[in-house]
Amino acid sequence: MRSLFGKGMLAFLLVVLVAVGTAAFLVGRMTESEFRQYALLHGGVWDRQVAELSAYFAAQGSWQGVQEIIETVSGGGGPRQYGPGGGPMRPAQLDFRLVDAAGQVVGDTQSPRQEGTVSPNDLERSLPIEVDGQVVGYLLPAPDAVTALPLDAPQAAFLQRVRTILWVGGLAGLGAALVVGGLLFRSIVSPLRRLTSASQAVARGDLSARLSVRGQDEVAQLAAAFNQMAEELDRTETARRNQTADVAHELRTPLTLIQGTLEAMLDGVYPVDRQNLLVVLDQANMLRRLVEDLRVLALADAGQLRLYPAPLDLADFFRGVEQAYQPRAQERAVALVFAVPPGLPIISADRDRLAQVVGNLLDNALRYAPAGGRISVTALAVDEALAIRVADDGPGVSPELLPQLFERFWRGDPARRQETGGSGLGLSIARQIVEMHGGRIWAETTPGGGLTVVFTLANLPGNSGAPHRLPSGVFQIS
Repeated sequence: MRSLFGKGMLAFLLVVLVAVGTAAFLVGRMTESEFRQYALLHGGVWDRQVAELSAYFAAQGSWQGVQEIIETVSGGGGPRQYGPGGGPMRPAQLDFRLVDAAGQVVGDTQSPRQEGTVSPNDLERSLPIEVDGQVVGYLLPAPDAVTALPLDAPQAAFLQRVRTILWVGGLAGLGAALVVGGLLFRSIVSPLRRLTSASQAVARGDLSARLSVRGQDEVAQLAAAFNQMAEELDRTETARRNQTADVAHELRTPLTLIQGTLEAMLDGVYPVDRQNLLVVLDQANMLRRLVEDLRVLALADAGQLRLYPAPLDLADFFRGVEQAYQPRAQERAVALVFAVPPGLPIISADRDRLAQVVGNLLDNALRYAPAGGRISVTALAVDEALAIRVADDGPGVSPELLPQLFERFWRGDPARRQETGGSGLGLSIARQIVEMHGGRIWAETTPGGGLTVVFTLANLPGNSGAPHRLPSGVFQIS
């Protein structure tokens, strides 16, 4: 049986059968026992014994010496006794104990010793012996008298009807339980079948498959998790397709220019001189940088981009960055200001990767800062975290587009020209490296115009790793 519905119903049927059978058996046994007890006490079996014992107490005024006549009273020494059904009763069926009104045993057909006290529960299953309307003792039938008591035909028929009613009721309950169980299992299996169909659709490539979520039980939670998974797969697949198209676009541009320039030189349209070769070399370098950026992102996505942290003196680090970028800033007539206060703590970071982050931010700032503009690089320890801010006074980005800055191949320039927007991978790489350092990176508008990018490094001593929001605007550190 491969169906989950069939397996569940079979298991449910077995459980119900065991429960109903056990209940019917126990109730039948208990009913028969109680009926036999009632028949034994109130079926006239002990009327003669009760009458004789009552007469004995009335004549003697006490139970003294009653043990001597117990056998005669029980019928053990007299004529054979017959039960209500006409069958002969064995002597064991007439065994009993006789107790006084206080519950003390004063006679016993099975033992000549009269000792012990009878509990109140036993007295409830006894026949009272009365003299002049007053209870003077109790007759307690022997325990095996209940099972040895033969039933007459009407009594046996009554017990049989009770057993029949119990089994008929059990079967009716079984049928009702199966109906309810079937509805219950169908309510569980139907969503799972829909989930299976949707999963098969996703496996075939249909990432638009979704499930309706009803209720808040585990099946509904599973459906919600499936929808979330399908949504994420759809988003990832869309991003992959877009990235593939973007990569093809980015690679085609320099390759087309290289190919066109070389063909023009081979055809004699362009002279084979230093100027044209430099154009080809620039495009080759751009292609190399793009391929390297893609390699870094691929390693980061695969979790294979490794960091080599080591103690880093920030003052020395920023002096090296300033020496590397100051000539380019002067060439573009842009003021590049580094404001790094003394006494910043030594941090543990990958120097090369951190330089790549700051370099990408400075490349963007230099690309957009106008001639005569200003770029500020500041560093500050804030709440046990190191915050580095790169701000420019270029055209900036509208606030609603700030979250898209760190998406791959995104540029604010709709024309997507590399001359104005680069490859569109620098900020994505910066975000990956910062997050690998346990920090956070974000962008905000610069007061007065421009763009500010801030990132924190959360590996200072005692830092909890939580991101920290810094005040807006460019600040100087004296």
